[in-house]
Amino acid sequence: MDNLTHTLISVMVGEAIHRSMPPSAVLSDRSRRGIALTVMAVGGNLPDADVFYTLWTGSTLDNVLHHRGHTHTVTGALGLSLVLFLAVGLGWRCRRVKPGRADVGLVAGLSVLAPLLHIGLDLTNNYGVHPFWPVDNRWYYGDAVFIVEPMLWACAAALLFVLPSRTMRILIAVVLAAGLGLSWFSGYVPLSFAAVLTLLTAGLVAISQYAPARVALAGGLAAWLALTATFLVATRTAEHRIEALLADRFPAARTLDISLTPMPANPICREVFAVQRTADQYVVRRAFHSLAPGWVTATGCERSYPIGSDATAQLQPIAQPATREIVWKGELVMPGGLLAQLGSQYCAVGALLQFARAPWAAPRGDGWIAGDLRLDHEPGLGLTEIKVSPTTDECPRLPAPWVPPREDLLDD
Repeated sequence: MDNLTHTLISVMVGEAIHRSMPPSAVLSDRSRRGIALTVMAVGGNLPDADVFYTLWTGSTLDNVLHHRGHTHTVTGALGLSLVLFLAVGLGWRCRRVKPGRADVGLVAGLSVLAPLLHIGLDLTNNYGVHPFWPVDNRWYYGDAVFIVEPMLWACAAALLFVLPSRTMRILIAVVLAAGLGLSWFSGYVPLSFAAVLTLLTAGLVAISQYAPARVALAGGLAAWLALTATFLVATRTAEHRIEALLADRFPAARTLDISLTPMPANPICREVFAVQRTADQYVVRRAFHSLAPGWVTATGCERSYPIGSDATAQLQPIAQPATREIVWKGELVMPGGLLAQLGSQYCAVGALLQFARAPWAAPRGDGWIAGDLRLDHEPGLGLTEIKVSPTTDECPRLPAPWVPPREDLLDD
């Protein structure tokens, strides 16, 4: 999830909790609100501090293995919570403030909640998290919400007339205007959904202005939870439908996984990567699917995809006709045991397989290029592509304990 969404949702939750608490016996309303919102805004972004040490390594593999790594686990989040709580305590001490027990409890609770909320929001995307390390090192994917979701920005409209800070109100207004502008004029959101987003924003703005603050905040939080639930239900429904389509079109293949990338502000369109296995081959098939083809066709879903279509992997055409429900974009076929062989032969490939949900490999010169098709959006080596050869095999600087998502291919 983008950091703007993390911040907006965290601030909305923090403001709602602040207003639900009785007045502090020590802190002024302004002071306690400032602390609550700061703790939520900072803590709601703190797990992404992993970007600093992944940038330090300068390695593609370290980036994919450790972004959303240990700081995106419950154990790591609790460690960050302690740091955040101690930082607030140090600030109080430097200013010689003696908070009451309720104030300390509020800060402690928010310090724990904020990083966990970050992990929960990230779980809704298709990048994945592994929250239960070190007990469970597997990846978990929500596949439900696009990483930049203007519908969730709209929920922050509930804050527009609730927050006393004029600066905060202006910033929120700018975000709301940007979300509406992108939805109407970017070409990535169908006009019907842009209209829904506009109505949602306008409704929450009206509630924020005319309803009591607690009612407005409850409306914003309810909208966030309802939208997330809608995207989750739509994703699970689409997944079952795609499974049926795959079984019908490719009866000789066993489906290992279906990776779905939803479109922004659009719960019916998805990019699909179907990971399948036959007796002797491993296949990844790419498609675009519409859950409501009478409303938006699969071709329309493809047009609304906001990420470039160039790729390093060379997909071959699929001998299946396009329909209003699904458009097949290509497939990559490899020998069933190739990835396991390369993973044991090259340290870098073995490390990549700890992240790649739709891994692929192809010969290049005297070696191989390997990557993850989900994030292959450029013709050259990008975020997840590596090149190995008999003379080139760069291991990650920071080994990771994650269970490979495609462990089902490596046990052969």
